[in-house]
Amino acid sequence: MKPTLTIVGAGKVGRVLGRQFVQHDVFELRQILNRSLSSAQSARDFIGAGVAIDNWADLKAADMMMLTVPDDQIKSCAAQLVRLDLIGPTTIVFHCSGALGASELGLLRGAASLHPVRSFADPENVAQHFSKTICSLEGDADATAVLTKALEQIDAQVVPLESAGKTLYHAAAVFASNYLVTLMDTALTTYQAAGIPLEMAQRLAAPLAQETLSNVFRIGAQQALTGPIARGDLATVARHQSALDQVDRDTARLYQELAQATLRMKQRRQ
Repeated sequence: MKPTLTIVGAGKVGRVLGRQFVQHDVFELRQILNRSLSSAQSARDFIGAGVAIDNWADLKAADMMMLTVPDDQIKSCAAQLVRLDLIGPTTIVFHCSGALGASELGLLRGAASLHPVRSFADPENVAQHFSKTICSLEGDADATAVLTKALEQIDAQVVPLESAGKTLYHAAAVFASNYLVTLMDTALTTYQAAGIPLEMAQRLAAPLAQETLSNVFRIGAQQALTGPIARGDLATVARHQSALDQVDRDTARLYQELAQATLRMKQRRQ
């Protein structure tokens, strides 16, 4: 008999994981609790199973409780499960925050954090191509053992984490994803400041960014570095800095910080 699963806060991540667990016959999805009934019904339609509810009073106990709510709601949602007496001695409660550990749940046992290392901007696309997704896992030994088996059943790759490293792990993910977007936005706006229309700026930036990122993972970050700092052309860097100072001081400061970080990286290579 399959373990039962209830999802609290089925947004993009909850919907994708819920569909994986249902389609691979890992858990029996019992309920989906969202703030509004329409949202819960939409999640149910995406996942293909479960009963949609919008009231904590209608929530029933399940073997697995997955909290895919915003980070600042994890603690209060876990406390609500305790108040409603929905956590038994064998219940596993896990959240999907990349930044917070299992301790955020405030439970003595059965607590874990599961973080799929993907961008969920397009849930349908992620759901269709979820196989081989890397998922970090941290928390209670019994809970992580059960979740490791479940993740293997949906063809995910599991990376165990120590609780002490969770925050740095998430900071690394932010560098690799969120701040990469910020950096590319800065490049595009700088192209436009040079008089190049956005569409052409995108065409200029795309091959540079894509090939550079490919090189980082093919030959390593230090070997992938090219450009004025890599060749010791600090006069060009100074001209860039001067031009940016006249256009946008915030962009100029960002360029300066990145130039200094790149110089340190080059020195490590030598």
